[in-house]
Amino acid sequence: PKMPTKEGGGEGGGGGGCGCHGPGYPTPLDAMNGPRERLIYVPCILTGTGTQKPDYLATVDVDPESPDYCKVIHRLQMPYIDDELHHTGWNACSSCFGDTTKRRNRLVLPCLNTSRIYVVDTGTNPQAPSLFKVIEPREVFCKTNLATLHTSHCLGSGEVMISSIGDLYGNGKGGFVLVDAETWEVKGTWNRPGDEAPQGYDFWYQPRHNVLISTEW
Repeated sequence: PKMPTKEGGGEGGGGGGCGCHGPGYPTPLDAMNGPRERLIYVPCILTGTGTQKPDYLATVDVDPESPDYCKVIHRLQMPYIDDELHHTGWNACSSCFGDTTKRRNRLVLPCLNTSRIYVVDTGTNPQAPSLFKVIEPREVFCKTNLATLHTSHCLGSGEVMISSIGDLYGNGKGGFVLVDAETWEVKGTWNRPGDEAPQGYDFWYQPRHNVLISTEW
């Protein structure tokens, strides 16, 4: 994930929060012509390496005019080991461009190994993000019967959707967990109960064409 500006938690440049529009851009061409990113956030995985330390989120300065160009300027360590952070996503994106109340200031990190979900505050201090919320596996299991969480995407509805690969018993189960992007409570599943795929993996959607494509592993 990329943060367009150094200051203001992503305001302007695609982050939203300026009062005139929501986060992102109205068209792909506008995004291509927008300002280049100055920070990027990179999940760093220690799970499975034999190192008994938590995974962490690295903040990298990619501003060519910065003295810290191409350097890791911050590391946010997760509170638990063996999570295996995976495909991260924002709390709000271009699907909310028309909503002036939305702001791209939270990064969602689902975990493959533990099915935990971390929510990171990138708005208060983009150069040194902090842990905002931890959604524990028990809440995910009890409300969705899904596990092994893979990819997170924000929706125009103000929710975050996360794909699953299995269930809490280790069986293959491709479903979608819905999380409220304001309260950060698990709401249930996007798919109808019993309508899960045998396997799950990555997904993406095109709201203007009412199409979602998912894959399996």
